[in-house]
Amino acid sequence: MINVFSIWTIAKRELKSLFVSPVAYVVLGLFAFGTGYYFTFSMQRFDALLRDAQLQARMMQNPDMLNYINLNSFLINNVTSFTFMLLLFCAPFFCMRLFTEERINSTYELLMTSPISVTEIVLGKFVAASLFLLVVLATHSIFLAVMFGFGNPEIGPVVASYLGLFLAGMSFLAIGLFASSITKYQIIAVIVAMAINLGLLMISWGAENAFENLSLFLNKAAITSHFENFNQGVIYISSTVYFLSLIALFLSMGQIAVRSFSRS
Repeated sequence: MINVFSIWTIAKRELKSLFVSPVAYVVLGLFAFGTGYYFTFSMQRFDALLRDAQLQARMMQNPDMLNYINLNSFLINNVTSFTFMLLLFCAPFFCMRLFTEERINSTYELLMTSPISVTEIVLGKFVAASLFLLVVLATHSIFLAVMFGFGNPEIGPVVASYLGLFLAGMSFLAIGLFASSITKYQIIAVIVAMAINLGLLMISWGAENAFENLSLFLNKAAITSHFENFNQGVIYISSTVYFLSLIALFLSMGQIAVRSFSRS
């Protein structure tokens, strides 16, 4: 039976070690700067688009264009898509230390012999990484405050976009945790996690030239297509199941790797 208290103990330990080092603050600063710059750039483009006289004339003739030129599609979706790509490349760096650092500091054996199961250890580290992801995404609250303060975006699509972003981010974290569990070296953990992330991204690229059934399979296997479902403003059950299955798969593989490593 899983002990929630043990999971929380491991999670608190991970968060404490993360925030006493400059890594967390550097990552938060870079994320805030990168997404802030992109948000400002996207807002300027959106403003220029609305000021375009020819576009305004076309909108007067065709009001349906307003369904495509709005804060959700031109601003929020752009920012969440940009953040999705940032997470794809940055999540391996978040997770590279989860198990490799235990081995570097010679605390791995102590952790494995503690009265906590491997499942609880893996889940505790994953919970800590997920909480840090929430802190990272919380930097977007400034952008959302600006958009809701000066505009009128639809709340439902915004919630769907950020739910999809959080699920995708947790999937990248689960992959990063697995990569950290199979090696002693942080750089190898980063390379393995990034290779898996890029593989899930590039699967859809082959769908364009594949025959119908294979094309459908490749699209369903690609992480981007499921994130885009959320980013369109709709919460798809199939895409939710995809992300949860991906998380469960790599956490299970991480547990197997940790058990194998502790026996060797």
